[in-house]
Amino acid sequence: MSEWFTDLEEAAYSVVEFIPLVGTVYSLKRASIAYSKEDWVRHWQSVGNFLESSVRDVILFNEIVEFPEVALIHTMAESFTDKMIEIYHREPKKPEIQITKNLDEESGHVLIAESSEGKFASQVFGDKAKGVHHFHGAVFTGTLYDTNYAPNGEKIRLDIPQGLYDGAPVTFSWKWTSNYLGEENVPEATYGRIKLIAGTPTGFKLSDRKGAAGWEGYNFWGQVYSKDQINVNTSIDGGETQIVFNRLAET
Repeated sequence: MSEWFTDLEEAAYSVVEFIPLVGTVYSLKRASIAYSKEDWVRHWQSVGNFLESSVRDVILFNEIVEFPEVALIHTMAESFTDKMIEIYHREPKKPEIQITKNLDEESGHVLIAESSEGKFASQVFGDKAKGVHHFHGAVFTGTLYDTNYAPNGEKIRLDIPQGLYDGAPVTFSWKWTSNYLGEENVPEATYGRIKLIAGTPTGFKLSDRKGAAGWEGYNFWGQVYSKDQINVNTSIDGGETQIVFNRLAET
């Protein structure tokens, strides 16, 4: 590669590329040589310069814009193009990490880059990040009992597609054994968004909700006891009932 792309050639090209027509042809030749040597940075830089020079030549020969303005714009475009291609092809730097503590080989570990120790700990391991990590894609099931509409109990499902955090969407879905109209096996659902409540265990309610057929839906609230169990309360016709939700093993 040194037989062609020398320091002298680089210096000469930095001048020649701005000469109308000559720089255009030379950029194309340079791109071809760089391609044969698999020097991809110089190849794509030369291709970019060829395209920019072609536009410049067309503008100059048709006397659309004066030369000083074209030269200025071409210089700015050439510098930007070269730098972007150089950054794209640059090998990523591997960070050097010094670990001063003994790590448990049986556990997983998370590396956090921060300017001061503990600065982002609450953001990464609490709030939204924690809820996404533990509950993303989780599905819970339980049994809903109601004296009038589900006297023998009906399976109810809780879907948490994006995780458990403030604003997270959740869906409760079930069926009534017999609804208030006497219709049997009627599907029902409530879609809502989570509002977490600080405490031990962490509580939650629905900040907004919508039921089937556009009504506001049934209200649900409760406590998150673990990543595998959530206790939920709901109100049906003024009466309160509790549901113990357990997580499906495959979710």
